[in-house]
Parts: sequence; C-alpha cells; structure tokens
Amino acid sequence: MSKGKSLPTERSRGELARQALIEAGVQVFGSQSLNTASTREIARCAGQNVAAIAYYFGSKQGLYEAVVAHIAGIIDARVGPLMDEIAAYLAGRHVAPERCLQYMGELLASTLATHTDMLPVTSIIIKEQMEPTEAFDILYDGALGQLQATGAALLEAYCGLPAQAPETIVRFHALLGQSLAFRFARQTIIRRAGWRDIGPAQEQLISHAVIDQTQAVLRSLRRQHLRKSPTRTLR
Repeated sequence: MSKGKSLPTERSRGELARQALIEAGVQVFGSQSLNTASTREIARCAGQNVAAIAYYFGSKQGLYEAVVAHIAGIIDARVGPLMDEIAAYLAGRHVAPERCLQYMGELLASTLATHTDMLPVTSIIIKEQMEPTEAFDILYDGALGQLQATGAALLEAYCGLPAQAPETIVRFHALLGQSLAFRFARQTIIRRAGWRDIGPAQEQLISHAVIDQTQAVLRSLRRQHLRKSPTRTLR
C-alpha cells in the first residue's frame, strides 16, 4: 500500500453501503410501489447483499422511510436556502411588495425539476400525495410544509391574504401547480413542443413562463384585495 493512502474504515464502508441502498431504493421505489418493490432487486442494484437492508434499516419499510428522508433532503437542498432567505426578509422591518413578487417567482422557479434523474424522485412524491403512507410525515415535515408556509407568507405580504387562511393555502398551491405540471406532464410538453428533451434552454423558457404568469396573477390578486379594503395599506 502506497504512503498517503489508507484503507476505508468500517464506518466509511458502512456509510457507502447505506447510501448505495438508498440511491437504489429511489430508483426501485420510483418505478414500483412499496408493496411490490423487491428487496433483492434493490440490493442487486446497490451491489449489496440483501441482508444489508435489514442490517442498516431494519426492514424494507425502514429503507423506504430512509429513501423518503433522502428525497426531503434533495428538496431542502434545492429550495431550503431560498426559503430561509425569504423568511429572514419577511421578518424584517421594511418589506417591499415588488421584492415579494420577485421572491415568489424565484421560489416557484426553484421547484422546477425537469431532468430525467428527478423522475423517480417525482414518482415517489406523487405516490405519497395520492396514497400517503406513514412516510408522508417525513416528506411534509422535511420540506413540503415549509414550502407551503413560505409561499403563503409571501402571498400575505404581497396581497394581504392571511397566510393561514385556506384560500391563501389553496391559491399558493395553484401557483405551485404550474411548476409541478412540468414534472407530471413532462413527456406531453416535450412531444407538443417538438423537443428532444428538456435541457437548459427549454428549462429557462419554462421558468420564464412560470414567473411571468405568477406575477400577473399576483398583481391581479393585489388589486382585488385593495379594492375590497381600500383603506388598508399593504406593506
């Protein structure tokens, strides 16, 4: 063994094996349900012995929950820093409406995920939305809840709609649906637009469209709210 190099420790080997199983789990659970997914297939894809699943996660359910936590981490890595920045801005003394409008566009654009490597991630999220398991709490507490709360807070700051009101929550989700549609109907837009795939240029076009439509909707909502409450000044 050459100097300067050391053999992997037991801990690092274990961490690598655990991560390999999670990544393989994303692929297999993304294409199959929790019930039909085969632990043998996951182990094979990860290059591990099937007994490693029980060793590291206790069971297939434990592995699935680790996969969902991994997905929550992916979302948080993509959107979390921006959400923290928005929260700090809204907590400040001077909140400009136009900056809130810009932030909403940035927030929705950050949720765009059209690359093929995100398809199994999206598939698992959809399954948890349609038929939630106990793991949905991991997804919600780890990322989705904060995303919803941040969007609703921006709506309150810009339009005056109470952040906790069902209407505000629903309206933000309607706006968020613009970004999600390009994940859920990815193949339709590729075929209809005559694209081979969704690359950087196509994603930029989608991002601009989502931001433009979002800002148009929010400006209209703000005008409506001001007409209903003419004496109120939005910050």
